[in-house]
Amino acid sequence: MSTIEAPPVVSLADTTALILAGGRGERLLPFTASVPKPLVPLRGRPLLEHLLRYLAGAGLRRFVLCTGYRSDAVSAFAETLRSELPDLTCSDAGPDASMTDRLAAARALSGKRALVCYGDTLANVDLGALHAAHLASGRLATLTVYPLRSAFGIVEADATDRVLAFREKPELPYWINIGFLLCERAALDAIRPESDMPALLAGLAADGRLGAYRHTGTHLTVNTPRERAAAEAELVNFYTLPEQEPQ
Repeated sequence: MSTIEAPPVVSLADTTALILAGGRGERLLPFTASVPKPLVPLRGRPLLEHLLRYLAGAGLRRFVLCTGYRSDAVSAFAETLRSELPDLTCSDAGPDASMTDRLAAARALSGKRALVCYGDTLANVDLGALHAAHLASGRLATLTVYPLRSAFGIVEADATDRVLAFREKPELPYWINIGFLLCERAALDAIRPESDMPALLAGLAADGRLGAYRHTGTHLTVNTPRERAAAEAELVNFYTLPEQEPQ
């Protein structure tokens, strides 16, 4: 009688993190007047360092910084972490390269599977659960999504216009893309010249090859000075393990 073999377990150490670290961050001035967006500090450490330490703590071992604007500064930063992260590489696609241009330039370094992260986004995604969901789905790529929250308070009223309740910035019945895209090499091979990230994802979705992983934990973006201040205040919630918290 034949036996059913359990599927092989693939460690996160076999996944390469491709981190999009080429943004100009013009909306973050004056913080980006002297450094590129991924190096804007949060509690005394570059945003990119927080992301790298989180990914390393989750078990990833190979990292590629997909640089563009001010690649020299990002490369110099990478050298400061060389002793801690020996398999940390930079891939420079040029200062005007799009996100997909940078991914295309780095895909030869990705190996079999890659985790694509935005260099301006921190989220305490359960990467083990993401990995398991991706493998179970059999799809080429799995995108991490997060609930959309209204920027405004909501007023609820009935048919007679009698106000019933107020809801302060509630979650809406929609989900947004926050990166942490776990994908097979074939998904990166689908990148076409002069394409962009929305087109890449839309193409994968149209073919039924893109799944979603729902994250409801901490999600911090740093696009404006106001968002940066909020991210600094909430940074402690980003680190899953107490020993990972910055001193």
